[in-house]
Amino acid sequence: MKAVTLLLIAIGLLLGANRSWALLSTDILPAGISSPSFRYGNLDGLSERYTDDGSLIKLGDYKSVNFDAQTLQKFNADARKLINALNKFGGTGLGDKFNLGVLKVETEPHVNYFAPVFAHGVTSKWTLGVGVPFVKYTNQISMSSQFSNIDYYRRQFSGLSAELDEALNTDLGKATNDTLAQKGYKQLSNRNESFVGDVQVVSVYKFFDDKKTALIYQAQINLPTGPKYDADDLAALNNFGRTNINNTVAYSYKFSRFTAVPFLSYVYNVPDQITERVPSNSDDTLPDASNKENIDRKIGDSQILGGNLFYDWSDRFSFGTGYEFVNKQADDFSGSRGLRYDMLSKNTASNYHKVKAQIVYSTVSSYFKKQSLLPMIASLEISDYAQGTNVERQLAQELNLMLFF
Repeated sequence: MKAVTLLLIAIGLLLGANRSWALLSTDILPAGISSPSFRYGNLDGLSERYTDDGSLIKLGDYKSVNFDAQTLQKFNADARKLINALNKFGGTGLGDKFNLGVLKVETEPHVNYFAPVFAHGVTSKWTLGVGVPFVKYTNQISMSSQFSNIDYYRRQFSGLSAELDEALNTDLGKATNDTLAQKGYKQLSNRNESFVGDVQVVSVYKFFDDKKTALIYQAQINLPTGPKYDADDLAALNNFGRTNINNTVAYSYKFSRFTAVPFLSYVYNVPDQITERVPSNSDDTLPDASNKENIDRKIGDSQILGGNLFYDWSDRFSFGTGYEFVNKQADDFSGSRGLRYDMLSKNTASNYHKVKAQIVYSTVSSYFKKQSLLPMIASLEISDYAQGTNVERQLAQELNLMLFF
């Protein structure tokens, strides 16, 4: 039986769309050895987004809407009547200056997952594995308005008519949910959901290993077992139910107690069909239910360049650090009704820089020395998006426990 480094397999469990948490190595399982493992993790920072110019902002600011007169008229016919009526007073454009303020939708999304993974060494060069993520998604959603001038209009025009008083006492949050309901969207409310994510199947083949260098090819297949895309739910995660293949080639070089692992990956997303609300024009930010269409979707492929560095501090403890740059191409949509499918592709091309750190505790070597009862490996990893464009930040922590038999 070989030492710990030959028993450690990097089954890269993905959670949703092409996101692998574990630091990649070139180690695989020996022939005939099986390894069940259990991953516990959570994702934070999802309420922040790197915009198209690289700025990191809160999603509440990114998605905020200024409900001035021009915007109000687009969403509500009654508001249009109110604005026209106000414009008749005094000839100073009072209606055009009417502003209900900036509506901010504050969100606090959190994703926790538990994923049992089973891997088996088919031969001395080939290992197969499968992982099933169980996901819990929570989100605290609140709406607030700022910078409204409605108090001025209330002082000036209250009591003139019942209809005007009703308009001047508008609750912007309630009005927003009423508008969403009229258009067939689900209400913006807190979420607490649990579901099975996309199942992962992983194949790792080692071309050679001369104790100092090694080369592997890893294929990760994402199966669309998670929730389907929901065009009516503005708070849905909507990054499950996809089919893709992550192809990775990794090389390792050992020197002293260090092992360097540079790697290249290409993620191919299989085209599919979704039911989507397609904008009629560039101003159609909340398409009506009448614009729902079963359209063809091709999620943009991703190219990944990265590297990991491991340090064996002792037989029991090792440390790892990693970096990767991910470039994702723009999504492509097409349909048969001649709508603005190009608007769906806007800001879907993205990139980000990810940094990782890991600590590993192993009893494998001590087990063979009869100093431990069971061969096992426990690891803790933290990763974060250090920079990016058109992507939500993801601060991830994962605890992984691996056993062998």
